[in-house]
Amino acid sequence: MPRYFIDTFDHVDAIDEEGTMLPDRAALRSLLRAALTEILREEGDRRGVDEFVATARDENGHRVMSARISLTITDQ
Repeated sequence: MPRYFIDTFDHVDAIDEEGTMLPDRAALRSLLRAALTEILREEGDRRGVDEFVATARDENGHRVMSARISLTITDQ
């Protein structure tokens, strides 16, 4: 089972040194979605950041997937 390292960027960079074993790219996609949703929910208001980015690297350090989540709120 491959190990993936997920780094997040939202004005504060968090580099994953441990990695996570996942069965396939579909599981990696689900993990990225869940992680960014959680970060937006927990950190968005506290930090005042409405856009978060994550990248996934394989065990060789190659970027294999990236994800971005953003929230836009407009007064009417």
